[in-house]
Amino acid sequence: MLFKKWETGFMKIVKEEHPLLEMRNISKNFEAVQALKNANLSLKKGEIRALLGSNGSGKSTLVKVLSGLVAPSGGEIYFDGQPVPIRNAKEARDLGIAVAYQDYSLIPKMSVLDNIMLSLAPCGRGGRIDEAGARETAQFYLNLLKIEVPLEAVVELLMPSTQSMIEIAKALALKPKILILDEATASLHSDEVDIVFEVLRKLKEEGTSVIVVTHRMNEIFRICDSCTILKSGETVAEGKIDQLDLDEIVFHMTGKYPDKTIGRKAAESNSGEKEAVLDIQAMTMPPKIKSVDFKVYQGEIVGIGGLDGQGQSEFIRAILADKKYSGGTIIYKGREIHYKSTADAVADGIGFISGDRSRESVFPLRSVAENLFAGDAAKGALLAYLPPKEIEDFAQQAMKDYGVVAGSSKHPANSLSGGNQQKLVIGRWIALSPQLLLLDDPTKGVDINSRQEIHRILRECVKNGMSVVYVSSDNEELLEIADRIYVFYEGRISALLEGADRAEEKLIAAMLGISGQAAEKGKTADEKKA
Repeated sequence: MLFKKWETGFMKIVKEEHPLLEMRNISKNFEAVQALKNANLSLKKGEIRALLGSNGSGKSTLVKVLSGLVAPSGGEIYFDGQPVPIRNAKEARDLGIAVAYQDYSLIPKMSVLDNIMLSLAPCGRGGRIDEAGARETAQFYLNLLKIEVPLEAVVELLMPSTQSMIEIAKALALKPKILILDEATASLHSDEVDIVFEVLRKLKEEGTSVIVVTHRMNEIFRICDSCTILKSGETVAEGKIDQLDLDEIVFHMTGKYPDKTIGRKAAESNSGEKEAVLDIQAMTMPPKIKSVDFKVYQGEIVGIGGLDGQGQSEFIRAILADKKYSGGTIIYKGREIHYKSTADAVADGIGFISGDRSRESVFPLRSVAENLFAGDAAKGALLAYLPPKEIEDFAQQAMKDYGVVAGSSKHPANSLSGGNQQKLVIGRWIALSPQLLLLDDPTKGVDINSRQEIHRILRECVKNGMSVVYVSSDNEELLEIADRIYVFYEGRISALLEGADRAEEKLIAAMLGISGQAAEKGKTADEKKA
């Protein structure tokens, strides 16, 4: 039997030594949304267990419950055989639970030393910080993970992969009984993953238990003893790693078996009918992008999918000249381009919308009208006088056209919901009539109604000839909005999905690096090539 399946109303328990951790029938409601539905997870001492599931399956919520960041709506947690309350992060930490997050819990402006020692600085007499002891401890964990940066280095100035390693070092410094890696290896290079796994094996020998949240199948087969799979907030299966099959895992995640005949396909079916607005050939940006070919035709929405940290964001920012690439060519509107700045790209009809509204899109303290008009202002409209009434009329029409709900166009942008802020930004860019619009996870943190409205707006735009490149971390959204989907895996295109191939199981398989005849247990497409 490959899996122990969980059935509605009860769970089948194998009689053996009691686990270090048991999460029984955990439920969590966020208003009308039920993120967890009687989910279960167990972990033995010295066990490394993978927690798997597609986007929205409840993995992150379960981790937040265990780490004390979210209170469960129902269920029980047992630690070493005893029921325990975990009402906050301190209670989780006191039990010996530490988490390393993909999005980091680091404070960017602080040093490496201060970040690692923030919650456990050793004290000397009178409660004073033992600086020598703090430095020694921090340096020990840097050495353990082979992180070669000064303790005084400011975190925000370091490479993302180095920040991820420091996030793991910070969790290790708590000397946890249970270490949770919540997609913490997503932005790591292969040599860094090797280092982390070496440390995990040592921790396992010492009796530390580990929960690994990841979508990388090659990682779970390399390091994990067992796995638990969630789907739609429920535990649907668990099993020993040496008994698992990649197809079975994808089936339990999606309800369908993957078609392993998927691979890279040429999007030439449209070439005779529509003009290629964007043609990228062999773009390279080590180590994030490795010889990527990519085409966008007039009047289509091209989706980009993949796990976080696979090069998607760097790729579209290279098109915009926000990132520099070292090889390949970009042909836009029939000519090779070499923009010196993002301003050059915008002037040439390329727009960009980020999912990070607060830092890259919205002017939070400026009014709704000013935010909507900012695009025209950037093109030089501020050099000419415009009567306030003309700006107000422009804002009112834009709010109507793009469904921006606000009490007044004079209200600050930060008074709007996330969805309305994003529609505001989209309205600003569409007012500039770009020929190519790049969007980097634009509906992150946006409610479903606003998401549907954004999709409607973009569909109207492509009907009028605009071309759209749409990066999303939400598989369901990609399948809903994109005409074709390029899937990134470790800096390469693992598949191009169009027509009948636009299916969830194929998308997930490509995200995991499964393609061609790569059916051997634990091997990805890249490993097959090697």
